[in-house]
Amino acid sequence: MAKRAGVQHRQSEETRSRILEATLELAAERGYEGTTIALVTKRSGLPSGSVYWHFDNKDSLFAALIEQSFEEWSRQTGWAGDSGPSSHRRLIDFMRDRLTADDFSHGFWRLGLLLSLERRMADSVARQRFLEIRRRMLDVLVRWWTNVLPGEVTARDEGLARRLAQFALAASDGVFIAAAAGDDWDFQGLSDMLADALNHQVARAVRETREVAGAQTTP
Repeated sequence: MAKRAGVQHRQSEETRSRILEATLELAAERGYEGTTIALVTKRSGLPSGSVYWHFDNKDSLFAALIEQSFEEWSRQTGWAGDSGPSSHRRLIDFMRDRLTADDFSHGFWRLGLLLSLERRMADSVARQRFLEIRRRMLDVLVRWWTNVLPGEVTARDEGLARRLAQFALAASDGVFIAAAAGDDWDFQGLSDMLADALNHQVARAVRETREVAGAQTTP
């Protein structure tokens, strides 16, 4: 009996994954409005009853898609780790690795940004789920920067880690939009510029902190 239940559970999960994969493909092609349950059924090769067994409606389907895609993307890229690199050099390399065109190919973030811009969909479960994930991402980045910055810097400027996290997330949003628009830009070069800008802010904060400390110890 237990073995049979395990098989059924695995089949159910496989069906759910097929539905979400089909939805992500369609969303990349048609967006939220253009993706329908009928099209998901056709693309996945599953009956509509299977879709409604797992999801109440299209909105809940997209909410689940955004959540699962975020978790997968986090595992693949390492963004969800709570601890950051142990040196500024590794930090810059980490940022450059994450802000490349390959990472921006994930349709869920592009979809989420589009949903977040649709004010008329304020009550959408999918939109709210993405905004929640975006807040979680910001919190992760704040902890990450807090771990990376020297203790004396964060003690002097407690808000610096959050500002750096906000800057990185805002810049990431912009690059996602550019990629979604099909802009033929040098995303690697842009990520290098962003990494350099972040490094400059950190270096300035360290320098100013040391200058203040030196002034305080000077007779």
